[in-house]
Amino acid sequence: MTSLLSGQAIACFSSNSWDALWRNRQQIMSRLARQNRVLFIEPAPYLRETSVDLRRRGLAALQPSRLTSPLPNLWVYTPPTVAPRSGRRPLSDLTFAWRRRNLHQVLRSLGMEHPILWIFRYDLGEMVGHLDECLTIYHAVDEYSAYALDAEQIAGRDRRQIIRDIEADLIRQVDLVFVTSPALLQTKGPLHPHVVLVPNGVDVEGFARPAALTPPDIANLPHPLIGYAGVLNEKIDFDLLAALAGQHPAWTFALVGPVALRNPDELQPLRRLGNVHFLGGKPVEALPAYVQDFDAGLMPYRLNEWTRNISPLKLYEYLAAGIPIISTPIPAIEPFASALWQADDAASFAQAITAALAADTPDRRQRQQALAQLHSWEQRLETLSDAIQQRLDAEGRGWRNNHFATGRDLVPPALPLPPP
Repeated sequence: MTSLLSGQAIACFSSNSWDALWRNRQQIMSRLARQNRVLFIEPAPYLRETSVDLRRRGLAALQPSRLTSPLPNLWVYTPPTVAPRSGRRPLSDLTFAWRRRNLHQVLRSLGMEHPILWIFRYDLGEMVGHLDECLTIYHAVDEYSAYALDAEQIAGRDRRQIIRDIEADLIRQVDLVFVTSPALLQTKGPLHPHVVLVPNGVDVEGFARPAALTPPDIANLPHPLIGYAGVLNEKIDFDLLAALAGQHPAWTFALVGPVALRNPDELQPLRRLGNVHFLGGKPVEALPAYVQDFDAGLMPYRLNEWTRNISPLKLYEYLAAGIPIISTPIPAIEPFASALWQADDAASFAQAITAALAADTPDRRQRQQALAQLHSWEQRLETLSDAIQQRLDAEGRGWRNNHFATGRDLVPPALPLPPP
């Protein structure tokens, strides 16, 4: 068995806050903190965001950096809003220097010398080469250029190409690249000699263990209950969902997750249906109880460049919960074709749901949960750890952080940092 990474200092640059919907970075870092010291760095605000907030809230919008400790050996750093990211010099140079100095202070206060930089988005690499790091990792979880589906033009250039150029520049600077899908491996592999495929995973025990109590906002919904758990964004085919729910009023549809649409009006056809229920985002510890109450789990993704590259967390969560899965034919489900149902329009989704409900038995659920065991976060951490240790050894950087200690006693739960 591969030994898990231990004794290291890890500075994780996340594209979302710690308290936001949990994604793979929170899952990975919360587990690595058991044997390493982790600083989870929330994204710095952009100048435009800060300007809008200033007009709305006044000087209260200008906040110093903040440090909290939600878990032993894991600290969450919120950059100061007084030093926002800006693309214009000399302001960009000044605010970067402020952020860098504050981050140095945090790392020193935690005894985190020569950290591993672990970057979770193409545009978060500004600190590479500035923190005396021992190793730098880029973890690609999406094809970010596919977000710009409207191919917006910026100064005569395709926004998608700008994103690709920024990402390629970051890849050239790092020591190791992780990708979450074969499609990402295909596009990032030629850019770097050390690219490793590590799909997303699941907390198998959390989703397989029966919930003590069904949450009240789903407990009284009629069955059969057809569910979706995840962010409601442009990846989802809402026209398909509206047609499916409209044609089958005897089925109840529960959508569990936050809305993150540029045009929320896309949801109006669904909101008008009495058998569709929007339950909002849920804390990570509460989500399994919702998924376990589904009679079937949906993955109604659009088929485009964005979804061709994804590794959906919900795929593994549905597997671990044992519920039947119905999905559009995205590449991520190909290895699991025998364990789920595929459909591409409302009529075939209805047929697949009917078949899935009829086939649902305790034995089938147990076999599905056994499959999920092969895709646990613990399995994924072994792969990640092995790749990281190989790069540390190859670079002659395979030492351990001598200041490592378990527990919270090194730093108080909240440590306000002085301005530089």
